[in-house]
Amino acid sequence: MQFRGYEGRTKPSEVSGQPRLYYDRAAPFIRPVKYFNIYKPTVTARRPTAYLIPQAWGEVVDILRRNGATLEPLAQDVTVPVEVYHFEDYKTSPRAYEGHYLHSQVKLRTATETVTFHKGDLVCYLSGTAPVRYLLETLEPQATDSFFAWGFFDSVLQQKEHFSDYVFEDVAADLLRRDAALRQRLETLKQQNPAFASNGPAQLEWVYLNSPHHEPGYNRYPVARWMGQGELRSK
Repeated sequence: MQFRGYEGRTKPSEVSGQPRLYYDRAAPFIRPVKYFNIYKPTVTARRPTAYLIPQAWGEVVDILRRNGATLEPLAQDVTVPVEVYHFEDYKTSPRAYEGHYLHSQVKLRTATETVTFHKGDLVCYLSGTAPVRYLLETLEPQATDSFFAWGFFDSVLQQKEHFSDYVFEDVAADLLRRDAALRQRLETLKQQNPAFASNGPAQLEWVYLNSPHHEPGYNRYPVARWMGQGELRSK
């Protein structure tokens, strides 16, 4: 494409006396420049049939609606298999930007889980006149301008429950006695990692994280992806 501009020159700064840049309006130019109209994607996401959003995230729901998204409340509880994301890593800016500490370099683990959504939770279909690109850019947590990147879901990154060592020692021992497969996984890890094998608290933490006592919402993205066909029973 033909780019129209002015030549850049320097002159002494009236503030510092050092050379400063200015554009010379007496020296216009037209030059051909390369125009890049496509991107090479670094992260991709498969478009779901719908997103399922728990009603607790009212601020996100309000913003989606203000931007043209249609969200239908469930009229009854629904248990359905969905894709869910678990956060494995992310980086957070050390300085605020536009009132938020932005997250980036998000790494996820995707799992298919059967989840119960409750009456009043919201379904957002990506069909018809839905603002599909906007929904993908805001509800996929790896996207640069997602609600997660802007900190709207930060509470899921905070572990709210844990255990007291002296109490959970007995609980963990009982769990390992009853679950031979879990015991074998622990023993395999100890054989593979000598540092882990000599670290009692780390082993106790591992048992906790792999037990029914682990806080299920910790590091789990609350918006689920429904990949089914048709519509959920939302009315």
